[in-house]
Amino acid sequence: MASSTRVVWNDAAEDWLLHAEQGPVGRDLAVKGERVAAEQRRTCPVSEDGSHGRESGHMRDQIKSELHRDPVGLYVDIGTDATTPDGYPYPVGVELGTRPHTITSHGDYPLRNPKTGRVFGKTVQHPGTQPQPFLRPSLDVLRRE
Repeated sequence: MASSTRVVWNDAAEDWLLHAEQGPVGRDLAVKGERVAAEQRRTCPVSEDGSHGRESGHMRDQIKSELHRDPVGLYVDIGTDATTPDGYPYPVGVELGTRPHTITSHGDYPLRNPKTGRVFGKTVQHPGTQPQPFLRPSLDVLRRE
């Protein structure tokens, strides 16, 4: 006597398990994303005097973790969207460092340090900055689980 097996696939259950923000995969991604964001906030370099008129810690305070879903599936967007007043995403410069570059005043006035009162002139040759990685290394927190 031959036996048979019947398999019925529940597409809705599969979608919930793998693709719903409230499903187990979505919850796991959200938890892991927040762990990475917390590590970024912990290791983020913070200038003592702020930058571009912002308070010290502005870049760190912009770090967040957000769970999203697109046509491909779930993903977590982790990091900081901090920019300079002219739109430069300076966390990239902090992470990777910057080359020497020219800074030019955007008006008919010299560049100056408002904290110290030092005047630099209309153009300054900035020597660049050394990398201070905190974004990429933050992913290592998941390896330590």
